[in-house]
This record gives sequence, C-alpha cells and structure tokens, in this order.
Amino acid sequence: MDGDFYVDYARLDNLQIKIITDKFHDHLAVKGKAGTGKSLIALHKLGRVRDDKRAVLIVYTKALKRYFRDGFLALGIDEQKVFHHADWIPQPVDYIFVDECQDFSRAEIQTFIDNARYCYFFGDSEQSIYGWRTQVQPVEETAAMVGVDPIELFKNYRLTKQNAVLAEYVGQTHDLVTHCEREGAKPQLFTGNNINEQLDAMINIIRNRNLTRVGILVPMNTKQTAANSHDTYSHISVEYVKEYLDAHGMPSEAKMSSDTTDMNELDFQSPTPKILTWTSAKGLQFNDVFIPFCENLFEEQRRKTLYVAITRAWNRLYIGYTGHINTAFFPPETSDCYEQMTTLDKI
Repeated sequence: MDGDFYVDYARLDNLQIKIITDKFHDHLAVKGKAGTGKSLIALHKLGRVRDDKRAVLIVYTKALKRYFRDGFLALGIDEQKVFHHADWIPQPVDYIFVDECQDFSRAEIQTFIDNARYCYFFGDSEQSIYGWRTQVQPVEETAAMVGVDPIELFKNYRLTKQNAVLAEYVGQTHDLVTHCEREGAKPQLFTGNNINEQLDAMINIIRNRNLTRVGILVPMNTKQTAANSHDTYSHISVEYVKEYLDAHGMPSEAKMSSDTTDMNELDFQSPTPKILTWTSAKGLQFNDVFIPFCENLFEEQRRKTLYVAITRAWNRLYIGYTGHINTAFFPPETSDCYEQMTTLDKI
C-alpha cells in the first residue's frame, strides 16, 4: 500500500537494490535526507543476513523499533536481532547495522566498530537532534572512522513537493523539493481561539475526512515537563492531547516518557491516531501529520526537531495555531505555501 513504511524489494530502485546486495565484506555508510529510504535499506540488508546469529540492528528510539515490526515479519527477521540503543550490551558480532547514526557520539560509534566485523551506518546529519545528550558527529565523520566514503541517496519517496517546501523553510535546508517524486496538496492550516478549540478543529478534520494512520506530534511529553520548559509550551504535551482526545471520544494511542513513566501504547497496525513528541517521531512515517500549537515561541535548538516532525508526512500535513503562527519558524499565515481550512472541516 502506498504510504507504508515497509516496501517490497521489487519496488525498490536500482541504487537501493545495489546497496542492499553489495558490500557484505566491507564497512558501509549511507546518508540521505528524510524520506530517501535509509531505514528501509537497512531492514532489507539485515534480511539478507537474517540467519546469521551474529547480526544486529541498533535503532535510536523505542518507537522506531516497534515501527519496524511489519518489516520483520515480511522478511523473517527475529525481533531479538533489533535493539534500542540503550538495551544493547556490547559483544562481538559479525554485522552491526546502526540506524540514525548521526545521533551517536564518537565514543559510541567506536564501540560499534570495536565489536563488529562489519559496520553498516545509516543517517542524515541534518536530522541530528540529540546533541544535548552527548557530543554527536555527522555521518561523514563516522564513515571516515571505518575508511569508506558515504553513499548518498537523493530520490525522496516520502515527501510531496508541497510538504517539502515547508520543510525546507522550517529546517533552513535546501535540495529537498528538487528530489521529491510526488506532487500533493499544500500543507493546511487549522486554528481556534484557544488551544482546546485548536484540538477541536483537529478532531473534526480527522473525523470528517475519515483519516487513519495519523500522527499528532507535539514538543513535550508530560504537562509537567512542558510547564517547566524554557519555551512557551505551558501544558502542551502528549499527556494533555491524549487526555483531551479521550475526553472527546476519540480513541488514540500515545508514546510518553518521563522520569517516572515510560508509556508506549503504539500499535502501528491499528488505525487510531498516534500521539508522540517531535523527537520520538524520528524515523517514523504517517499518512497524515498534525502539528498543533505552532503559535508557540520555540528555542532555536528546536528547529531540527520540528524539521523531523514535518518530514514524517506521506500525504497531508496540517499545521495548527492560535492567534498568529510563529513566524520565526514558519512562513506567515498569508504565505502561498499553505492551503486554508475548508468549510467541511470548520467547527
């Protein structure tokens, strides 16, 4: 089905197939912008060595590990070969596949190299969003550590050209639109007089358009962490949106972490909307993506995470705000890059 993360081997392009089938006796580094198929290639290449007990895939987020399940089943890969990075205990292996390698430090990359006969790194330096956690390094430096030149992917299979226009603006990047394969609708604005009316508008759009495989992406996990943030988030969080949707009869699933809880209800086989943070959405893909509360004034360091959120949409992208949109990050509401809300969707 169009929009699925897992794509059958027969539908891959020549460069993707070449990367999957070549270089099983050398290191490998692959780079490409959001939507160029890096994670898919990693999964298919792992499928080629699935019977080797000494092959592991390391991913950066727990949501991404769960998201890979369709691919595991299709390729006959044992889920025990795939690790969230915090759960992997270093041990000698033949193959280590590292997705989102731009979010690991030099020391962590060296640990992978020291424990593997062959390392396969996949990443995009423009999506490096964990610099606050450790001193991360770009894909090019990781490639140099294993003595290879990174192979670059250009064709973009996820983003429509219209969504890519906004992603380029927000992420202050370039050459994204040029390599997109598909046309689509412009990102749509939705609004309300306050944050609850904004969420009402979002609920109406989802219901009136019978949307499934929806991602609702927000900056923070809990109401408490949002209230304590230096940004103007107030109580805007996964927790707040989840409670609001529950109270208004819209089933949903959430991924939420705090110092005391680590809730992960996400079932990517179900049609219900998924609520998670911009950060947790890294590597994921949804048919339609809602990013509410874009009137907030975000710290500049949030730009990359917002770029990650925007680039999760296969089909339509919905941007919500109250009052005026944050023009430090977004084009103004009057910009030609947006489509206005239709009468059908109004409250």
